[in-house]
Amino acid sequence: MQITNGAKELIAEVLKESGAEGIRLYYVDGCCGPQFALSLDAPMEGDSVQTVNGIRVAMDVQIQDHDELILDIEEGEEGTGLVLIGAETCGCHDDCSC
Repeated sequence: MQITNGAKELIAEVLKESGAEGIRLYYVDGCCGPQFALSLDAPMEGDSVQTVNGIRVAMDVQIQDHDELILDIEEGEEGTGLVLIGAETCGCHDDCSC
């Protein structure tokens, strides 16, 4: 996993405001199968915890093998947010609203 410098700045700001120590990446069930989720939760049992570009990241055991993930920022109509690149887990493409 990689965290861009822009994402690092945004995450660091959120962590400071919330008092959280890091982020957690995990799988959740979606309409088309598992999808990635991001939270400020503490690591769960079995998570892999590592520091990526200065950010403490806990990763669900199901995500640990996804080395190609990149956490970046994205500008939108509602402001700046985080986007997880390489997290395309939905196999139905245009058939649902994943």
